Amino acid sequence: MRLWVTTSPDDFTSEFDDIEEMFKRGLARLILQKRNATEAQYERWLMGLPMEYRDRIWVRGTPDMAERLDVRGCVIDAAVLAQEIPERWKRVNCIAVCRDLEQLENLPEWVAGALVGPVFQPQSVYEPVETLGIACITDKLAAHDTACDERQGSARDATRKIPEVPQVIAFGGIDHENLDDIKKLPLQGISVLGGIWNYADPVNAFIKLGRACGGL
Repeated sequence: MRLWVTTSPDDFTSEFDDIEEMFKRGLARLILQKRNATEAQYERWLMGLPMEYRDRIWVRGTPDMAERLDVRGCVIDAAVLAQEIPERWKRVNCIAVCRDLEQLENLPEWVAGALVGPVFQPQSVYEPVETLGIACITDKLAAHDTACDERQGSARDATRKIPEVPQVIAFGGIDHENLDDIKKLPLQGISVLGGIWNYADPVNAFIKLGRACGGL
């Protein structure tokens, strides 16, 4: 299971030191998302890290922004991708944010992956969206598997089939305490924010989570 880390919504003194240390210790997927940030502010933020790390960063924005910032890709709402989009967007590595399994099921074939959630809680108190919860995700996934008998099968059996997206990543309130519940779902990764930045030692929290995910 791959570990994605989302940046703290607000800047803080040791942020670049912590992130660079995480990169050195194996972080391969960082989502750059700052509260109310402009593209110019993102560019200035990226200047705080060595250029070599941009290939491991996805920005919360559009494919055009990702190309201008010269980062690996973008994270964008699935609702935007459901509309008519420029053909050039398809050449960019895009991760779609899906608030429900119906959005996941209807993603364009060229999308590289999907963030599904929030599972336990919104990534930010400023994000007033309904959480899905483990039970809800289990039920929604099971609804897409007509061969599964929910009344007799186990929770793992009930979630063994998932819409065919290259990678499905859960987000929202995930940390060390509930990771075992997440591992029961057929996911390729998790994305964490508070599970890293809410701790006094974010780097140690990252290492612990990375090992629990089976990496690092």
